[in-house]
Amino acid sequence: MHRRVPQQFFDRIAYPVIPAFVVAGSRERVGGMLAAWWSQLSFKPLLMGVLIAPERFTYRLVSEAGKFSINLIDFKYVDSMPYIGDVSERFLVGKIGKAGLHVEWDGETGIPYIAESRAYILLDLVDRRPYGDHDLFVGRVLGAYADEAFRDGLWDLNVYRPLMYLGRSKRPAKVRRVYVTFDGVLRRELDFAGGGLERYSRRRYAVLNELRRVAKDFQDLEGDVFREKVLEVLKKYGLGEDDLEYYIEELRRGRG
Repeated sequence: MHRRVPQQFFDRIAYPVIPAFVVAGSRERVGGMLAAWWSQLSFKPLLMGVLIAPERFTYRLVSEAGKFSINLIDFKYVDSMPYIGDVSERFLVGKIGKAGLHVEWDGETGIPYIAESRAYILLDLVDRRPYGDHDLFVGRVLGAYADEAFRDGLWDLNVYRPLMYLGRSKRPAKVRRVYVTFDGVLRRELDFAGGGLERYSRRRYAVLNELRRVAKDFQDLEGDVFREKVLEVLKKYGLGEDDLEYYIEELRRGRG
């Protein structure tokens, strides 16, 4: 039996999350914050986004520097998080060092990152736009680095214990943040589109791959001839004009 969630707890439905430790600044002043709201946005080009409120000092640092890093922190540094998540560099100068963490600088891009991070991603700020009470900062990925816990494209979760944020208590009670991780891993590997679903998955990718081959022959993806070619492919797979605009938009975006 489900019950209605009060509005003040609505965002917690999506938790726990692995927060991004966003770091930016110059040699004179570096700061950072934990951001629960972040995500990859695109493959082509490779873009990531993070939401930051204007009051945050990190908002200013990223805006002024035009570049930043996203860092993933192991749970073993959980006791440092009040410095990173609860107080501002605006008022506690050098808070990252006071947290027992160390800033290093990428030699090629000059972007600061956290030496103790399990992984960090270097980003060039390409867009910023408001969404409600936060701004979405969009960064183009310049490079990504991970330690030995990242092997063959997957994390070894017997080595890396992700720092995850579950939420915080509400006033008037004493406010407490709750961080969690796991000790030991339940792991199950499932075949992609298993359980008799393979033929449906193959059909999906067959449509996309054939449309991409068609698009390679066209510089302009707006013309009537191109649209007719796309529609021919769709009809071949039992699709029709209702899907035409969506697939054309997919092909446009695939060009990066």
